[in-house]
Amino acid sequence: MKNSWFFFLLLLFPLTKSFATDWQLRVKYDIAVDFDDRKHQFSGTQRLVVYNQSPDTLQELFFHLYYNAFQPGSMMDVRSRTIADPDRRVGNRISKLKPDEIGYHRIQSLKINGQETPFNLYETILHVPKAFVLPGDSAVIDMRYQSQVPVQIRRTGRNNVEGVAYSMAQWYPKLCNYDRLGWHPNPYIGREFYGIFGDWDVRITLPARYVVAATGVLQNADEIGHGYTSKTVKHKPNARITWHFKAENVHDFVWAADPEYVHKTHQVPGGPLLRFFFKPRTANVSTWEQLPDYMERFFQLMEKYVGAYPYPVYSFIQGGDGGMEYPMATLVLGSGELKGMVGLCVHEAAHCWFYGILGFNESLHHYMDEGFTTYVEDLIMNELFPPDDPLRRANPHIPSLERYVALARDDNFEPMAIHADHFNTNRNYGTAAYYMGSLLLAQLEGIIGREKVIDGLRLFYDIYKFKHPGPDELRKCMEKVSGVKLHWYFHQWINSTKTLKIAIKEVREDADGRAVVVIENSGKAIMPAEVYVEADKEYAYFIPLDLMYQTQPREGFITAPYWPWVRPVYELKTDIPFKDIKKVTLDKYYRLARVDFKNQVWPFK
Repeated sequence: MKNSWFFFLLLLFPLTKSFATDWQLRVKYDIAVDFDDRKHQFSGTQRLVVYNQSPDTLQELFFHLYYNAFQPGSMMDVRSRTIADPDRRVGNRISKLKPDEIGYHRIQSLKINGQETPFNLYETILHVPKAFVLPGDSAVIDMRYQSQVPVQIRRTGRNNVEGVAYSMAQWYPKLCNYDRLGWHPNPYIGREFYGIFGDWDVRITLPARYVVAATGVLQNADEIGHGYTSKTVKHKPNARITWHFKAENVHDFVWAADPEYVHKTHQVPGGPLLRFFFKPRTANVSTWEQLPDYMERFFQLMEKYVGAYPYPVYSFIQGGDGGMEYPMATLVLGSGELKGMVGLCVHEAAHCWFYGILGFNESLHHYMDEGFTTYVEDLIMNELFPPDDPLRRANPHIPSLERYVALARDDNFEPMAIHADHFNTNRNYGTAAYYMGSLLLAQLEGIIGREKVIDGLRLFYDIYKFKHPGPDELRKCMEKVSGVKLHWYFHQWINSTKTLKIAIKEVREDADGRAVVVIENSGKAIMPAEVYVEADKEYAYFIPLDLMYQTQPREGFITAPYWPWVRPVYELKTDIPFKDIKKVTLDKYYRLARVDFKNQVWPFK
């Protein structure tokens, strides 16, 4: 990548008004919890300062109470038991929880600017119907609550399948986000998140035998020990200690605790300090001992593909129910073999750039978080573990294509734009979020080339980090680096279920003895095409769509005249003698998400 070209683009790119750059709320949390590990409960006090940087008066407030989802009869329970393909980790487990196994937040007091304020509960949403925060003003919201940590079912909870004592995700009353679309009080059914950037100051008091891993930087390491300082720190038997963490410019806070955690560190040169927390009794110790070198390389590759990591630390924590991302940390199951564990950690840590730093609205734009993470994961795993197959080396996104094709041929196919909570099946959601989201970028490689896609992704990250951008901001960045128009592509791929059926119709000889490649699109989706012709050498042709308004040739290709999108048939007239043609291949590297792969190579078999 040519850095001078990238920074020249950055200087020229105007910070125009958009979804991402106009304004956003800001928060400051001060949380203190006193934890009872015998009852798996904690009492919490929380002071939240919300800064209203919007042009609107905030006349009401909404909070997430995620723990309330883990109760029999909850929306998450009912959804899991009635959806056609329930998540095997959840199934009917919530319905069987006993009173001492459920999760809950019981709000004991809520004050705004010192005044006791009434509120309504809607299971996982707390609604404050009367608030009055003027534009440019702030409000102080004090809460006291009693909470119970549920048995670990999905993401958060106690005593997971690998025996980790506490995976503390979605563990406190969290203000819902408010943006130009208004409030986003999404009931929690186990899907996605959308937070407000701000600063967290968190104090956790619990027995001293526990090792705590968390978002942020530990402020009292010399008092705590447990691998956070080189000093020897001894605690009295049965002592209780308070861990004090701070995290700046994040939108959530996670922590985990277990008395058996081994805590190791690794410094990325010129980058963050990496922390690793695992239980030797249930983790694959050999894998965890090899992870630091791979994760160092990962952070270097993420800077190459997306941009620099802005925080001082990142933690890989054994916990949760698979893999889940949080600001400055991830919870992962710890018993996997090396390649699988590296892939899991690459995926979950890569989320920090998308979910964590760009801060997408994951409920509406789930495909930008999961999909873009999958896209860069594929690139990075190709470098860490180069495949033997030359096609997979050239295009590491073929697994995403295969998953998309399997669903696109199904009658239950749904568009990617659906709200994450409202897909008819988990399969549809997973394919849309992970694989179609990845293909949003992967197909761009077939339109503007991989180098331009990476340039566009880096520009997008540099301009919109910490600003909650959406797909339009990404599109504008890709248009800026490539010089082509892409609205037609983004709209088609995100909002429709139209499929592409493009094939070679024939290869014939014209009156001058030259080869003419005839291509037909019998589907409803439209795309440009790459055509590779083997004769005395290989000739690579690129056929742009008229809607691209492409003025410059695509690097590495002979750029053909544009294809008017309304025409189902296109004739590629070459200067190659027909008699010299050995082979013609359409979309040689499978960059187009097609549902029919017939007649991709001529001569036909």
